[in-house]
Amino acid sequence: MDEFYLPEDLVEWIGLKKSEYLSRLIQNAPENDLNFESYHEYDRLIHSTLSIPDWSIEFNEDGQRVKIYCRSHSEEEIFYQIIIGVIILDQTESEVLVPVLTYVTRFESMTRLFNGGKPQRPPLN
Repeated sequence: MDEFYLPEDLVEWIGLKKSEYLSRLIQNAPENDLNFESYHEYDRLIHSTLSIPDWSIEFNEDGQRVKIYCRSHSEEEIFYQIIIGVIILDQTESEVLVPVLTYVTRFESMTRLFNGGKPQRPPLN
């Protein structure tokens, strides 16, 4: 695989967005939601969330293309995994999703925290 480098200003933007999104997540998370420290335990589900999301939405933020993926999972309980990333074009003009934040929640209302509650659409087959 070829190496992929991000411009320094984009790395800075991603860092700022991650901080902003984490702050919003912490401020809005219900007390009985999944614990921030346990999010990494759900990393094994990232591929399925990206491959077959229940919904995804794309929007422009600060001149960057941001995409959110959401998928519900059921193990011992139902929960949602949300992946927020920025879409960057590589050297071959192929789209690369660079993760900004991944989180899990028990509450459907928390899935709409970063898209302003905009209508969600199912993925196109």
